[in-house]
Amino acid sequence: MEVLMEKELNRTDIELCLAFPTSSRRAFSMPEGETAVYFEATDTLEKKWNFRLSRRSVITGDWLQFVRDKGLKVGDKIFMWREEGATGVRYTVRAETKIFGVWVNVQ
Repeated sequence: MEVLMEKELNRTDIELCLAFPTSSRRAFSMPEGETAVYFEATDTLEKKWNFRLSRRSVITGDWLQFVRDKGLKVGDKIFMWREEGATGVRYTVRAETKIFGVWVNVQ
């Protein structure tokens, strides 16, 4: 399993798009001449989300719907990782929020 990002969300992440670490962009094969790559990520409830990662290292697509569905706010955390298996590459996304000083998964 390769961790692609672990990030505390800021206002831009919540309202516009998710800034993605440039160093993790290598985990995606972006064809020459293309400006973005599309990928599917599964959350902790096994729901699939379609994201778009641009050359500018921002994630859009279903991102804002993910934020709304999970009720995310500034200060919550997002985790994304990549796993390679017999059936191919799988991306997973997880969100956490702090409740009474303890980080818990957002379902």
